[in-house]
Amino acid sequence: MSSSSTPAKSIAGIQEDKDVRVIPMTRRPDGTYRKERKVRPGYTPPEDVAKYTNQVLDSIRPAPTPSPLASAASSTPKTKTQLKNDKRKAKRKDEAAAAEAGSATPGFAPKGETATQETESKTVDTPSADPSSTAPATAVDPEKKLRALNKKLRQVEQLKERQDKGETMLPEQLEKITKMDELLAQIAEMSV
Repeated sequence: MSSSSTPAKSIAGIQEDKDVRVIPMTRRPDGTYRKERKVRPGYTPPEDVAKYTNQVLDSIRPAPTPSPLASAASSTPKTKTQLKNDKRKAKRKDEAAAAEAGSATPGFAPKGETATQETESKTVDTPSADPSSTAPATAVDPEKKLRALNKKLRQVEQLKERQDKGETMLPEQLEKITKMDELLAQIAEMSV
């Protein structure tokens, strides 16, 4: 009697009650409920399909061993490169700690290094985002510069006309209008 009162349940969650097989009503994370669904007679979900086993082969096969990657990683010694990288990481960590403590002074070199090696490693050329901050490597074509200034002047004049018509301007647009005198001075300087 106890088997008829409690329905049998499969791994997939299908419950069998008398002749009816159903997936019971479940609650979603948002609090709503999924409907109870009937399952076709004879359908076996992939989770419930029994895996084929051969008792003879299973008795011959050795017991499963732990993952070879996990055991190999713990038993093999580190390579030269790995050791070198570990030293670099430790050195960076020490330098960062020294910098935070405020004990780092210019010209101070860690054990085994000279001050020139340290300064050479810190003066690596990095491309800057602002081209005006670097020294001009090539001369700018004056005609090209003049065309660019004239274009800016035309844009400022258009903004000024829009402002005179009564349109509301953004702060950036108003700032551009105030620089009109500077543009005129630059154009006059370039054209001479």
